Amino acid sequence: MTSVGPTLLRVLVTLLGAVAAVGQVTYLDALSWHKLNLTPPMLSAQMSGAFLTLLTAHAVVSVVAAGLGIALVVHEGQRQAAARALGLTLASWAYLLAYSGVTLLLRPSTPGLSRSIFESHFLLVEVAGLVGLLRFTSLFPRNLLDEAVPPPQTLPAVLVPFHALSTWMLRPWAPWTVGGGVAVGLWVLVTARGSPAADAALSPLMDLFRVGVAGLAVLNLRRSWGRADAESANRLTWLLVALASILGVLLLYIGGNVLVGVTEWPEPNVAWRPLLVDVGVMGFLVALAMAVVYRGRIEPRRLGQRIVSYAAVVTLGLFLAAALEALFSGGILAGVSFRTGVGTVIAFATIVSTYRALIRALEHLLEQIPLPEAG
Repeated sequence: MTSVGPTLLRVLVTLLGAVAAVGQVTYLDALSWHKLNLTPPMLSAQMSGAFLTLLTAHAVVSVVAAGLGIALVVHEGQRQAAARALGLTLASWAYLLAYSGVTLLLRPSTPGLSRSIFESHFLLVEVAGLVGLLRFTSLFPRNLLDEAVPPPQTLPAVLVPFHALSTWMLRPWAPWTVGGGVAVGLWVLVTARGSPAADAALSPLMDLFRVGVAGLAVLNLRRSWGRADAESANRLTWLLVALASILGVLLLYIGGNVLVGVTEWPEPNVAWRPLLVDVGVMGFLVALAMAVVYRGRIEPRRLGQRIVSYAAVVTLGLFLAAALEALFSGGILAGVSFRTGVGTVIAFATIVSTYRALIRALEHLLEQIPLPEAG
């Protein structure tokens, strides 16, 4: 591949990331700030502070994804190709998250061909991001195309064609060809039905393409793990850290819901559930980038164990607080009534006083979980 392709990819990722960041700033300015005059101000008086805080957090996630994407495409090292592919995925995702701001900033004001093209180009951005994901998993931590990928001996005969397709998709041009064909095919299909071209992204066939890309990405990572040396296995373990970030947030999400549901406390003014998810997503994105730029200074498996352990201990505290609140304040103990919140204080005093032992026990338990053996 000549230098033209990587250069064009760097330009595309930089444009997507920059427009995503500017779009998020534009949207927030139109909603609340009214300082930059990028667009006419919207009716923000009807929006609560909690909602604006939530939109700001979402914007931060988008800007972080855009920044990571741009940083990856300028990354120099042995894994430049994989870094560029992942950068394309992150920048595309950041751009799609900035949909509202990009629309305010760039959509033509009058209906017509130019507006139709604008509204339908988001499908191209999503397809580019999915293609980038496929290329990343075929190149990281090393190029699977350079190695023989024979079908497993236990593979049923009916699945052999799917194996052949998965190996064919390892070629550099194959994902781009399939992605372009899917986009064109969907546009032709929705246009023939008389629907707007922008509806192509909502087609069930696009959902099928998304699921197929996810399946191929997982399959590629499984193949890479089976052929990985120690250094490559450490890089792949960063993907487990990314999943640990999501798992930790999910545990806290469940524990918080249980405590609020049992105690029937009023919901806080801050939309803590989506904000918690945003924190997990940011951890996920940073861990993905670390998989590429990792230089051996942090042990990823231990970091993943630490994330899950701390999240599990806090979740245990939330469950214990919910149980004690129901016991002390819910009338379960006849003739005994404590103030609301006493159970929560007792629960977290217990967790804080024992958290070191709990963390050690959980980390020891997680260490016993075997990972698939690297090649």
